[in-house]
Amino acid sequence: MSDQNESQQPKEPESGAEQTSAPAAVPAQSGKKTELPSQRPDVSYTLLSNGMDYLVSVFQHLTEGATPPSARDLKYTVLHLQAATEVLLKARLVHEHFSLVFADPREATYDKWKSGKFKSCGTLDAFDRLRRIARLALSDDDRDGIAELAKDRNALQHYGLTHNAHAVEFRAAIVLEFLNTFIHEHLIPELDPAEAARVERNMDSLRLQFKGIKTLVKQRMNNLRSALAKVADVTVKCPDCEQWALVADGAEAGPTCRFCYQSWDYLPQSAAANYAWIILGLDENSNIADGYDPPVTNCPNCEAYALVTEAVTAADPSGTTPLCFACGNVFHHLTDCGGCGTMMDSGQPDRLPLCSNCARLRYPGEALR
Repeated sequence: MSDQNESQQPKEPESGAEQTSAPAAVPAQSGKKTELPSQRPDVSYTLLSNGMDYLVSVFQHLTEGATPPSARDLKYTVLHLQAATEVLLKARLVHEHFSLVFADPREATYDKWKSGKFKSCGTLDAFDRLRRIARLALSDDDRDGIAELAKDRNALQHYGLTHNAHAVEFRAAIVLEFLNTFIHEHLIPELDPAEAARVERNMDSLRLQFKGIKTLVKQRMNNLRSALAKVADVTVKCPDCEQWALVADGAEAGPTCRFCYQSWDYLPQSAAANYAWIILGLDENSNIADGYDPPVTNCPNCEAYALVTEAVTAADPSGTTPLCFACGNVFHHLTDCGGCGTMMDSGQPDRLPLCSNCARLRYPGEALR
């Protein structure tokens, strides 16, 4: 092969270099060039996986480096958070129609879309189209937070930025809060089951890092404070993020943390067990040896095995309150039935502790009234 033979010809040595004899030419074996197999995988990211990868990087820079995050970590937090926001907004926009991702949808064609050879819309354009066309419930405050982050990103990318670190963290926290809600409420429901499962797994791992981002915790809890105050009597610490945001109000979907969005779908028993073990440090055998009630037992109201007898609620963080994670009932006079020993709520502290079955047996005449 000619190019192979030419490559074996001796070259003129550089000035002062020692001359050596040229190696013998290797005879060409074939007229075809042999392509060696690639030793590295192709770079392959879908729109969705690309956005999630940027988001993972944001959490790495905020939680896995110096504490508090260094200037370099904050720089990449801003850059990658802006990229994650843009890409994830567009990932949701595609589910309306791919043409909406084009800067000018009138120029959209399927071939351009598949080849990626087109100019896409900006982040705020994507946000506005999701509101106007997809009719998503996105607020002006969300838009303002994204716009401020975009300003920081553009400054860093093009001419540098000098800014208070707390201000950068605060802006990042606002957008992270938005993305957390956006992904769970608007993106995951549109995905096929396999994609939804992958995103959920990513969010599960990121959820554990939420508590390490102090500014995010403060911002999000401030936003949730008024709503959580209304359900303080059925709100406890979440076993996942350890925030006072796990609401066990008897909702059909099961107990849900309003901070990290962890939920126990239709499994209040698991929520009760996780709470008792992780937050209270009690397992199924705790208290029994001392003659006290187990930490989780059957609820006298709904009979589900989801009553935490020593729950600590936001309404009374210094005491304990029996709370059912299934029906959301709070019991103020929980005791054992004096007849059969089953758990019951006497209703009054001085009332004879008899369950309805035992009361009918002991006082049959009263039961007929």
